[in-house]
Amino acid sequence: MRVIVEVINSQRKFKVSIKKLKQSTKKIFQFLYDDKNKNLLKIMEKNSTSLIISIIVVGSRKMRELNFQYRGKNSTTDVLSFPYLDKEPSGSLFLGEIIIDPEKVSSQANQYGLQFSHELDRILVHGILHLIGYDHERSACEARRMRKIEEKILTHLQS
Repeated sequence: MRVIVEVINSQRKFKVSIKKLKQSTKKIFQFLYDDKNKNLLKIMEKNSTSLIISIIVVGSRKMRELNFQYRGKNSTTDVLSFPYLDKEPSGSLFLGEIIIDPEKVSSQANQYGLQFSHELDRILVHGILHLIGYDHERSACEARRMRKIEEKILTHLQS
């Protein structure tokens, strides 16, 4: 499985390693593939060549605007996911975009007593799971299912 990760950092307040974001994203997808994740395998049935994902790092003001525009919530959030599942002319599948607010991620890391990089991994996993069809807001059962998969992936990433 080939995963192409595009990262755009459009903020300057927090240092975010584009290389680490790309590496973590590829590890997450490899884990899901090796674990035979049904959601990912279903998506891959439509495309055998490669998956493309965009990650955009934005400031809190932009994230607040996007969260209001797309979710009707007038506050910032750590991550937003926009699944597209568009077939590219190259045969690759554009899975979608993940938008990250590193200021919110940093605040949450401090709140939970975690390193910034661990919280960034957590929200990256969360965003990717949304892209492949998981939705914790759908039901309590789906929330538990998504949380269980998140924990499994995070344990793998940190080993």
